[in-house]
This record gives sequence, structure tokens and C-alpha cells, in this order.
Amino acid sequence: MNLAEDKRQAIINAALKEFSINHYATASTNKIVSNANISKGILFHYFGSKKNLYLFLYEYTTNTFSEALNRQLDLTEPDIFKRYEQIMKVKIDLMKQYHALFDFLKKTYAETSFEVRDELNHYNATIQKSSYAMVFEGIDTGLFHENLDIKKAIDTIQWVTDGISHRYEERLKAHADNQELFNELIEQCMVEASEYFLFLKTLLYQ
Repeated sequence: MNLAEDKRQAIINAALKEFSINHYATASTNKIVSNANISKGILFHYFGSKKNLYLFLYEYTTNTFSEALNRQLDLTEPDIFKRYEQIMKVKIDLMKQYHALFDFLKKTYAETSFEVRDELNHYNATIQKSSYAMVFEGIDTGLFHENLDIKKAIDTIQWVTDGISHRYEERLKAHADNQELFNELIEQCMVEASEYFLFLKTLLYQ
């Protein structure tokens, strides 16, 4: 974190890209330093090892996401659909800065390397529990139909949200440097989400 902002961003984005494409064992630090335009000596001066870089990256990205949710999520909003719209906007804002952030996080869930798995499991248990509690804090479950299985209803909303997000993530990353097109895709994504949320409301809400 003592590095200049532009160099730190370059290293983080290069590492996110490499670790999101490859598993921990096969990810190449040579590609990371090449894409970040730094020497390998600088990388290992600051991180010491590939493992330290990977775990730093995981902690940094999960904290960045959690902090963004803390800043931007309106916990006074009782409607779960509006809460999910807020979460989607947070994710899109982060993708502008870190194109491969969520691809990397998805990759970590399936990571099996004994070198990092225990640390990931330990950190996941803490961060996921606190994040889940925060995201659903204050949600008014009384808006749902009586006798509806609330967990299944929320799972369904989550799956639809994930599906829409996944559909647009690759296109957003591909056009991250084209601000006009990027903004058009964001608008399309949010319009589609609103349409699906309205459809789900007619099924799930009273």
C-alpha cells in the first residue's frame, strides 16, 4: 500500500487478471509483472512470495467490496429488490476500476491448492457471514406472500440477479475503456434487472 497509486493499481489489476484466468498453482508471476510493467524484483520485494500476493489480493478485494457496500447500501430500504439494485450498482462501479475483481473472487471459491485453501476457508467464514447479515439487514419479509418459503424466494432473486450480472460482466470488461459504450451497457443491465425484478414481484409479493 506504500506504492504509488498508479503502480499499485497496475499490479492489482494484472494479478486479478492472471489469477482469474488460472488456478493458483498455474498462475504465472512472470505474466503479472509483464502486464503490470514492473520488475519481478519489485513484486517480490513487496510481497515476498506468490502466496502472499494471492492472499493479499483476496483480502484486498473482499475488503474493497465490503467497504463499498457499507458506504453505498441503504440499509433503511426494506424492499429486497431495491436492495439488490443497489448491490448491482456497487459491483458495476468496482468493475470500472478492477475489471477482473469478481472473476477472481469466483475463482477463489473453487481453489483447491493446499497452499492457500485453509486461509481462504478461514477468511471466507468470517467475511461471508458478516456480509450476508449486512445485505439482508432490515429487509421486510412481510412484503412476500403469506406462507411463502422466504429462503427459496430470496435464493430465486439471487439467482436471477447473478444471471443478469454474469450476462453483462464480460461485455462490460471488454468495453471498460470505452466510457460511452460502457455507460450504455450499464443502463441496459439495470433496465433488464428492473424488468425481471418487476416480474418477480408479481409472483412473490402480496
